Amino acid sequence: MTNNTLSRLLVFFIGIPMLGASAFLFPEAGLPFFALIATTASALGAREAAGFFPEKTRRYRFSGLVIPLLGGIVPLTGYVSFRFPESVTPGFAVIGVIMLTSATVMGFQVFRDHGGDYAGILPTVTTHLFILIYPGLFVWHALRLVTLPRPSHLLMIFLLATYLNDSAAWFFGRLFGKATTRPGSPPPVAISPNKSMIGFIGGFLTSPLVILVAARLYPDILPGSILSHILFGALIGIATITGDLVESALKRSAAVKDSGQLVPGRGGLLDSIDSSLFAAPFFYYGYVLFFLGL
Repeated sequence: MTNNTLSRLLVFFIGIPMLGASAFLFPEAGLPFFALIATTASALGAREAAGFFPEKTRRYRFSGLVIPLLGGIVPLTGYVSFRFPESVTPGFAVIGVIMLTSATVMGFQVFRDHGGDYAGILPTVTTHLFILIYPGLFVWHALRLVTLPRPSHLLMIFLLATYLNDSAAWFFGRLFGKATTRPGSPPPVAISPNKSMIGFIGGFLTSPLVILVAARLYPDILPGSILSHILFGALIGIATITGDLVESALKRSAAVKDSGQLVPGRGGLLDSIDSSLFAAPFFYYGYVLFFLGL
């Protein structure tokens, strides 16, 4: 049994149940703890995301501490605005921080000593602005889930709909991928040639199934028709799969196998949370649209 197989089995049989159970530790009163986890994950993920950029541009970057700060500042700002909504609205605060931080990063290049070599200015700005968005802004949307009604239950549903999708895609691909793929046929997505169509289908169908089961168990959280549940689940299914492929595209562009080495058997932190990270804004806005009507 390979390390990757073992790690996925541990995630499926231990990690996912623990994530689902731990969601109940994060009601509104426990927001500071969840915010700490989210901000730390964003800061660590930012270091990995910065590594996607070419080696030759890395000598132009700021000190190693700045990258995690940039990665964590958006979700941290979101948390502060959630705690003090009477002072500033969350969306306004986050947009303001992104704009001011972006202006600071770009403006700093004017006064920085480049030693006559200005080729790194654009890569420097691009790198630092990128990590404000990925993972920063995506993590902020995951943090926003706990501001919705019944946050502990919604967080559990979100984690199950994304992680079970990822696990099912791997399971079906591993079990049936070779048997359902014609020899010499091109992969369904060129950016990730090891993925199979049966894996994509298995993963995609899992998310609507989770939403349907959750709607049956918690009709007050997921009201409405079966069609709305299926559409919401399909949205999460597509976003979850796309998140995994986006991470693959970034790694291929950077010519690296893993985003890091933080998680034994899985690679980096982004390798483990890429699907959920990408799906977070789709889950948040989809829930607001389908079930809150806002």
